[in-house]
Parts: sequence; structure tokens; C-alpha cells
Amino acid sequence: MNYNIEYNKSIEFICALYKYVANRSHNDILTNKEIKNDAARDMYDFSPSKEIKKWLQYINNDISPFLRNDINLIIAKAGRLLDASIKMVIENNIKSPYELIEYIKKIEDWELVKFTYNEYELDIPYDSEDNVLKKALTDQFDEETALFFLQTKNHSKEYKEKSIKIFENFYDLYYKPFEDKVYNFMEKKLQEHNALFKSNNIEFLNTIGLGDYSNLIDKKKDLKIYTSFYLDLGLFHFNVGNSFVLLYGYTMEQRFDKKINLEKSKSLFKVLSDERRLEIIRITSQRPWYNKELADYFNLSTATLSYHLNLLLDLGILNFEPSINNRYCYTANKENLKTLIDLAVHNMLE
Repeated sequence: MNYNIEYNKSIEFICALYKYVANRSHNDILTNKEIKNDAARDMYDFSPSKEIKKWLQYINNDISPFLRNDINLIIAKAGRLLDASIKMVIENNIKSPYELIEYIKKIEDWELVKFTYNEYELDIPYDSEDNVLKKALTDQFDEETALFFLQTKNHSKEYKEKSIKIFENFYDLYYKPFEDKVYNFMEKKLQEHNALFKSNNIEFLNTIGLGDYSNLIDKKKDLKIYTSFYLDLGLFHFNVGNSFVLLYGYTMEQRFDKKINLEKSKSLFKVLSDERRLEIIRITSQRPWYNKELADYFNLSTATLSYHLNLLLDLGILNFEPSINNRYCYTANKENLKTLIDLAVHNMLE
């Protein structure tokens, strides 16, 4: 396998924005009454990097309420903008945040909205009647998503202007002051990760990617792997043209650390104390399940479902199932669950 892990500065910028939005979402989840008394709540930390914690705190202390509200509206509610931006970067070989912002400035208003629409992976054409689009989006996601997209589509000029303003302000205020330090750090990490990858590429992919990628890699003509500082413990996989893309946060490297994995195993029974997580394990051991299927099955919001899924993913009890489309599905890792239970029992009895 003649591939290398890559580092792209414009993707890093997108990941920084994603991290800020995701952190606010995580904090909101932890204040949820349903989650507040969960035994595994203290495990829900997806920012293990102290530097990123400081950076997030700096933003929260400094950001204006106007920029924060615009980010919540355009990025958090219409999160497909970041997904679409990553694909723009890969398809157009964009190298820096400045190039990305300039690229977005040059495209038509409706093109930007269409790029985000394509991320919904629907069979309905973008130029369909509003009522057709609303039904398709509501059926696949929810009414709030559908209504917000239609508002975006019908106010595409304002949407583009707001998006550019967010990108420019966030870059100037919260990315640019730290970028040289981050780039230097990631240059060293990239060398370390490529050395690990070359020593056993399939094992590396399966460990970092929380799944079994061997069959998928054999079928794909091209594989692109990117790592990020700001993504932290985040993981995404998707398709761009003929390429299967895996994007992961550099702190996923801790999955190779036996000591950290041993500490996690001690919290296994906290994770298994919730009936819904036990049910997730049971049903995903029978077949792959998509996000929306699971949310509908448990009657949970996407955010609350993500809380439960992330706890299982972090322990390796649940896997991402690589697929030929861009929909995320999950399967139970039975072997890893048995190993963790044996290890947890051993720790109690030693």
C-alpha cells in the first residue's frame, strides 16, 4: 500500500471551526438532565489535549456574542458547510485557509448552497420545488433541518456573505495567532504517524479508524488519509470522487498506548450501566445501523445519541462501518467487548 498520511492547512482550519462548534455541543449535552446522572458522564471528554482546552477557553472568554451567534446559526445548524468545504479543498487541491476563503468568494451564491445540499446525500435534485425538498429532508433528517435549508436556499446571497465573514473573522482572531506553532507541531506528528502507518498500514487504519478497513481498501482505487491537530479525538470518513477519505485527530494515537487503554477498561462497567447502550450493542451486533435509524429507534435527539455512541466508540466496543456512501453506520465489536470484559474482571480480581 503506497499511501502516505497527509496534512492540509486548509483542512486544519476547517477542523478548528468544527472543534469549537462541537465543544459547545458537548458542553450542552453534559448539562442535559438525562445525562447529568449518567455513571459514565465523567468519561465524556473528547478534548484530551491540554493545549486545545486552553485554546477553547481562550475563544469562549474572548468571542463576541455576534460572531458566536453567527457561528451557531451558519456552522452548527448548517454543519454541512464544513463537510462541503473539506470536499472543496480536496477536489480543488486547496492548500491554505486564505485560498479556501478566496475560492468561496469566487463561486456563485447558489453554488455554495448546492455544495452543502449535496452533503445530505439525497436523490432529489437541488432545483426541485421547495415542498419536495422539504419532504425529502424531513423524512431523512427532521423538519428543523428541512426548514433551515430552505431558508438558506432562498437567501443564498446572505448565507454566502455570512459564511465568508465567519471564516475571515475566525481565521484572524482564533486561528492565525496559533497557526505557526500548530504547523510545526503537526510536522513532527506527521512523521511519527507515517512511520507507524508504514510499519503495519492495515493495523494502523483499523486502530485509528475504529473499524475494519481491509476489504474496503482492496476495492478502492484511491485512499486519502489526513490528520489534524484541532480535530483531537474526532474521526470522519467519506468519499470524494473515486477516493475514500479518512480524516482523524492526532490524539487518536493514544489508541496505541496500552496504559491508556488499560485505564479505559476500568470504566467499562460504567459504560455498560445504561440500558440504551446495552441495546445499542445488542442490535448493532446483528447488523450495521445508521445514525438516523438509531435515533428513531431510541427516540433520541442526534446530540444525545452521539453522546452514547461516542462512549462506546471510545472504548472500541462499537466500530464505524466503512461504506461506499457517505452515511455513517455502526457495528458492535464483539471481540473487543469480550477482551475488555476479561481485562476488567482480571483488574478486579488481581
